[in-house]
Amino acid sequence: MSIPSKIFSKSNHPGPRPSSILPLLAGLASIVLIVAGLRSVSSLLSPILLSLFITLVTSPVMSWLKRRGLPGWLAYTLVLLLVLLIGTCSLLFFVVSLNQLTDDLPTYVDQIETQVTALWQWAIAQGVTADDIRGLQWFQPERIFQTLSSLVTALLGIFSDAGLMLLVFVYMLASAPTFSHQLHQGLGTGSPALRRFSNFASSMSTYLLIKSWLGALAAIAQIILMWIMGVDFAVLWGILSFLFNFVPNVGFYIALAPPLLLAFLTLGLWKAIIFGIIYIIINNFLDIVIAPRYLSKGLDLSALVTFLAVIVWTWILGPIGAFLALPLTMMVKVLVLEAFPETQLLAELMGAGDEEDTSIKPSA
Repeated sequence: MSIPSKIFSKSNHPGPRPSSILPLLAGLASIVLIVAGLRSVSSLLSPILLSLFITLVTSPVMSWLKRRGLPGWLAYTLVLLLVLLIGTCSLLFFVVSLNQLTDDLPTYVDQIETQVTALWQWAIAQGVTADDIRGLQWFQPERIFQTLSSLVTALLGIFSDAGLMLLVFVYMLASAPTFSHQLHQGLGTGSPALRRFSNFASSMSTYLLIKSWLGALAAIAQIILMWIMGVDFAVLWGILSFLFNFVPNVGFYIALAPPLLLAFLTLGLWKAIIFGIIYIIINNFLDIVIAPRYLSKGLDLSALVTFLAVIVWTWILGPIGAFLALPLTMMVKVLVLEAFPETQLLAELMGAGDEEDTSIKPSA
């Protein structure tokens, strides 16, 4: 007796197979290998990346000088000398200021001990025992200034590879005018990759340039404020404010902590509070009122992504990763994730999105 073939008809036409997890695992493994590789060469990669973004800032200046009629070699020489002058003066200033701060450290330690003693007496009057306060090991004068000194020392560590960074910058700036022409020849005019690269370079140069002069404007206003109120090392804290202006979310609080502590020690509690309020007003005025007019929608990164970017890039590259967190994240988003259909959704999820309408609408 024959068996009807219809009984096995389903085996001849199998349903859709479940998608394999192997591509996902391969992608995650690749990311782990890339991150491990970046961490292993961070000491070499950090000055190269910093040179790249300094070139993005100065290259438009060199192009502007050429449009004003200066020969190419003269525009290149002027920009190079300007960067050398700023870098040398900044490095010497930080070294001198750090030495002076170290010399004055015992005086500030005595002032902290006086303030801590007054705080203990007030806390004891409120019913808190002295043993409980002394148990807070982190609230020791030596530990506070050790943290501040470590912060400034770590910042000086960024300039430890200044020779390599300068050498790379010299060649990057020299090759910048011909790089665009070579890129057009290699990728072809009108290609999507060329368009993405050009948009990234243009937007990043504009962002870094505007962020630089906004940070300089804020630093000048804060230096004037500290000079009027009598806060020590006003220029040092102003330059730190300018540098930490490039660190999103946490940079402002790091830059505010040292001058606020010194204001508390030298001026008293209420003047320190007034100083902190005016300092915050200056920063918020520039960030909320002035910056959006020039930065438009910014770099199209969500607040969560900008916060995580600082943590991740600092872990990978060290202190310099905090300053380059946003440019590096945008480079990955625009040049890598948006270039492939499989990762375009991830690039969109990293964006700021439409803050006015967060509801999910059905597609047309």
